[in-house]
Amino acid sequence: MMRSPSRARGLRRIWPVVLGVMLFASGIESHAAERLDSIRQRGVLVVGVKTDYPPFGMLTANAQQEGFETDLAGDLARRLGVRLRTIGVNTTNRLQVLDDGRADVTIATLGDTAERREIATLVEPDYYSSGVTLMTRPDSLIKRWSDLRGQTLCATQGSYFNRTMVERYLLQLQTYPTSRDAKLAVRDRRCAGWLFDNTAIAGDLLSSEWHGYRIGPPPELVTPWAIAIARNARGSAFERFIGDTVAQWHRDGTLIALEHKWGLPPSTFLARMHALWTIRRANGHYLCERLADGQWPVACRNPIFVTSTDVTGLRRWGLWLNEKTGVNLTCFYDDYERRAFLYGIALTLSLTACCICGSVAVALVMVHLAHLSGRVLPAAMRGIAALARMTPPLLQIYVVFFGLGSFAAARWSVHFSGFWVVTGVLCFYTGAGLMHTFDEAWVNACAKHAGSISGAPGPRELIAESSSAVTAALVNVTKATMIASTIAVPELLSASTSIIAEHGNVGTMMNMLMAFFVLETFCVLRLLQWAHRRWCDVPR
Repeated sequence: MMRSPSRARGLRRIWPVVLGVMLFASGIESHAAERLDSIRQRGVLVVGVKTDYPPFGMLTANAQQEGFETDLAGDLARRLGVRLRTIGVNTTNRLQVLDDGRADVTIATLGDTAERREIATLVEPDYYSSGVTLMTRPDSLIKRWSDLRGQTLCATQGSYFNRTMVERYLLQLQTYPTSRDAKLAVRDRRCAGWLFDNTAIAGDLLSSEWHGYRIGPPPELVTPWAIAIARNARGSAFERFIGDTVAQWHRDGTLIALEHKWGLPPSTFLARMHALWTIRRANGHYLCERLADGQWPVACRNPIFVTSTDVTGLRRWGLWLNEKTGVNLTCFYDDYERRAFLYGIALTLSLTACCICGSVAVALVMVHLAHLSGRVLPAAMRGIAALARMTPPLLQIYVVFFGLGSFAAARWSVHFSGFWVVTGVLCFYTGAGLMHTFDEAWVNACAKHAGSISGAPGPRELIAESSSAVTAALVNVTKATMIASTIAVPELLSASTSIIAEHGNVGTMMNMLMAFFVLETFCVLRLLQWAHRRWCDVPR
């Protein structure tokens, strides 16, 4: 069968294109494979580093580049046995210099994100991290994020973390157009601290202008940093060499030593990575050694980029469900968030138990004091109970925690526990309401015993006389325990909102939260009914 002339001409036109694509692809692959050999042959490693981000990258008085990341570049060159040549880069062009071949490597405070992995090869393991913290005045007493409730913070306009941190910790922000303005506002006591990246703050604190100022609470929204090479070098010997070098930096303490050299505060990330990369198995081998396919074990990788095919068990199921349906149950398959979620459940149940028992106890004490002989104490108890019932519990919590708590901290260095403040306020509020109920039950019980010598009614009789009202009040206080999140008690609502702030899975976490409280309320109701039958059946 003969081909038509037009078809033959079409094939002749297409064939050079196909051949060109194949040659281009093979050229890219060959280029990636030969990058390490090429660097060794020319005897120079070209690394892009920042010059405007002290102490990670900066210029000396004679315009020489130096800093934390410049030292890392020098160590890479030394291990390769070649000379180092650095070029200055900034946030805008630090990946572009890889594409156009001006640099072999970029070490420039580059956050390890999915978007950047589409542009370049980001080498694992990550070598440093940054997060959001505060720059505070030398006399600041802020140590935890929970210390900031109700205080005003300075922030820089356009910072990506402003909204997330406000929602997570109920912060009040004053935003300034530049970081310089925000820092000056801190100095002038217009706000408690400057909300910004911890590595930038660490660089500022090295200057004489901000000497003595402090870095505040542990960083939040932590993003690891990665060394970047060209995208076509993914899976190459060059990538493997850099990854093995970073792993060795973690093992031998090189990164921690550089952190100390450049005056940076100790990093939780580096301490954790040093501990991880020095763990040995029973056979003496490191836990974090490359597998047969050249990949690092899952436990040693950036968890953000682990997929369901990389893991087994519950984590695999959770990741698969997220990948297929978008239902992100991180509280099941993520170890850290599972612990936080379970701790939140335990704390919520503890709050519930304390508030139920405490409310009944407070009500019984108050009603007995209200029926003592005399006028002053009974009148005082009834007035206190009325005030407690008419004041919203959230306002009471704020008054005790922020008002009395701030006074006690400043005067006697006594810090109130958020858990016990919430427990005490809810017991007082609910107990005051139950006192009114028990007061009526007291009158009814006394009327029944008129002329007898039975004396004042006991707790069992009071509760039995008002069982429906007592059950309703205790079910309400069960639901009110969520109010604890307003003062950073890490109960279930607080844990859930933290997970939402990290992953944005609002619908999933809110539905789980609703299901938990429906189940908890149902169980509390049945338990109260059972307790009433077992304990409060008073003989008629």
